[in-house]
Formats: sequence, structure tokens, C-alpha cells
Amino acid sequence: MKLLRILLLFVLFCAGTLDVHALADKIQLRWTNAEDAVMYELEVATVPIGRNQQAPQNKIIYQTTAVYTPGVELDLGLFSAKDINRLYYRVRPLDLDKNAVGRFSAPVALSKGIVNPLKPAPTTYVNKKVLTPLYPVYAWIPVLQAAQYEVEITDRAPENPNGTAPSRHRIRAYSVGAGFDYYDTQAFTEDGVYYWRVMAYDSEGNTIGGYSDAVSFAVQTGVHKWAVFGDSITHGGGAISNPPSDERFDYSSYLPFPVKNLGKSGDTAATMVERFESDVLPFRPQYLFVLGGSNSIRGGTTAREVIESLSLIKQKCAENGITPIFLTLPPVNPERIERVFNQPTAGNWQSELKQVNHYIKQQPYFIDIYPNLADQYGLLPVRYAQDGLHPDISGKKVMAHAVQAFLKKYKLK
Repeated sequence: MKLLRILLLFVLFCAGTLDVHALADKIQLRWTNAEDAVMYELEVATVPIGRNQQAPQNKIIYQTTAVYTPGVELDLGLFSAKDINRLYYRVRPLDLDKNAVGRFSAPVALSKGIVNPLKPAPTTYVNKKVLTPLYPVYAWIPVLQAAQYEVEITDRAPENPNGTAPSRHRIRAYSVGAGFDYYDTQAFTEDGVYYWRVMAYDSEGNTIGGYSDAVSFAVQTGVHKWAVFGDSITHGGGAISNPPSDERFDYSSYLPFPVKNLGKSGDTAATMVERFESDVLPFRPQYLFVLGGSNSIRGGTTAREVIESLSLIKQKCAENGITPIFLTLPPVNPERIERVFNQPTAGNWQSELKQVNHYIKQQPYFIDIYPNLADQYGLLPVRYAQDGLHPDISGKKVMAHAVQAFLKKYKLK
């Protein structure tokens, strides 16, 4: 085994495809992303333990809850005294308070993991039934000992798969600090098939393996009958650690027809007005679901200013033959927002939000999602949004159900 690794190292080094530093003693484990998991509890034991069984402490040799992606890379030195062929792992999803929100997975032999992976593992894959968002998000399993990453975007399949040199087809590249995702800040408004891949670097700037496999995504402009427009609630993401690359957190993915997601995380009602021409018009939607103003209201912007912005969006829609369908603003949960994001919420947010929603309910087409997401105190319940702002999968399904009820009522064509 050792001789085989040395020979592999020699071949890769001579070929110039891999830095020697890539072959650290580690193992990569992966599993299915659980619904609304903030983090995962990982156990490695000397015996296979059933999904509903509590593990005997004397059988557990490694345990952690510091895993925020559906996979992890571990130092094999953690198991130096054990034969990995005789070890098993299992995981279960946890909420923000580390309470279990699902059962443990079935035990898997640790040896089923990838020993000394030569490339990062993307966790963003395109569902062909879901249109590529205007602002894609790229996500991956964190690479052990990585201090930063480079995300490369190309307009053709890279000619050097899993190498370390930039592709000649590169159109964008981003340097990303330690983490597991990157939100693209540049909209994709030109037709084509694109590819993204990621490579890791250590603290001294050495590559840790080569680029990941390239993941393709397609962009098509022109007429889209349906589109959604808004901030991060529209863009997607939720349960604190799940980025918009997981389409389950996109409420439009639950609708029975293709929808172009034109959401952008961080938007205010004012910035939605600013990017309307550049981001909406290339796709010429016939119907546009509009949900914007949450960031404005919680940040202290007055209802009057938000209404002015929404009125401008309505006007721009009319000028371009687009039918806007406004969604009322959902409530927020200031205590959870403070805990998760360390951000305050304007003290008068409820009265200002009420005024905005009153305006929205005067429009020809509107969908009132507020009452379906508010508790008796007018707050967003934790069961729908663990961070107090972004509805999780359960919350997004509530939103989609309201949209479907609207469509059934109006039968838009």
C-alpha cells in the first residue's frame, strides 16, 4: 500500500498535475444532505451501531458536531491506533441548539471514504428541472487544512481537468477565504453553458490537490413565462448553513413549471429597483413574483421608502409588458437574528412592515404569505426559520403552497 502511494505521488508530480502537499494522510466522508440541518453530529466507532441505538461510549473513538456540510475531511491520525477497515461512522442532523432533527444514518464502514482525495468535492449540482439562478452559488466540502480557495468560472469545459493551472477558457475567478461556499456577485445574463470548479490552498499558498471536477450550468435568456425577483428569501438558502445552491430552499422550485430565479442575497427594495433593467429585462418574464423590502424594514428604512421602491418596480413592469405579482413581507424574529447574525432589528419593524403589506394587498395581483408564517405575536417561528429571517425548507413549502393557491384561483395564462 505504501509503495503504491509513493509510485502514485511520483507519477503525479512528474506530470505536473498535483502538488506534493496534496497527499496528506486524510479521509473524505460524504452523506446525503438532511432537511433543515444546521450542522451534523458525526460518530466514528469500533462497531456498527444501528440508527436508533445509543452508542456505547467505550465504542466511540471520535465524535464531533462541528460539521456544517454534507461531508467532511478528517485527519487519519485521529485513528492511528486503529485499522480503518474495522471502523464505522454514522451522522445525524442537528438544529442550532444541537438538538437532533433526524435519526442517525445507517452505519458505514470508514474504509468506504476517499483516502487522500486529490481534489475538492463540490456540493452544488444542477437539477435539470430547475433553471440556473441569475446569481449562482458555488459550494463544496471544506478541504482539511485549507486556508483559502479559488473558484474558477469558464465558458467551456476546462482543458486540464483536476490540474492546478488556470484554464484558457476562464472568464472569472474569485479568491475565497476559508469556508464552504461562494455567492457570485456577477449576474449571468448571456446565453451559454458555463462551468465552475474550486481549488484549495494551505496557509503558505501551496495547492492542496488540484481543481475539483467542473460542474456545468446553462443560461438561456429570452422569454421566460415565470420569474421570481427579490432578496435572499427569494435567492434561497436557509437553516443557517445551507446556501442557495441547495434548490430545496428556493420556494419557486416547488412550483409545477420552470421559474427563473432572479433573487440576489442582500438586496433591499432600493437595490432591486437599481438592478431591474440589467437583471430582469434580459429574461423578459411574462409574470414576475416580487418579494422585497425585508432587509430594508429590519434595517430601519421607512415603510414609505419601501413602498416608493415597490411602486417603481410596478411601473417598470408596466413599461415592459410584465405582470407583477407581489408577495407580502413575511415576519422576522429579531431575537434569532441577533443570535445568529449579531445584527439588531429596527424597533418599529412590525408597524412599518404592516404598512408595506397593506400597500401590497391593494395591488391587482398579490399573495398574502404573512399570516401563514406569523405566530400569535407576529414573529417568524423557529420551526419555519432557524435564523429568524430566511424560511427553511418547511417555510419555503408554506410560501410555495400560497403561490399555488393563488395560481389555482386566478388561472393565469
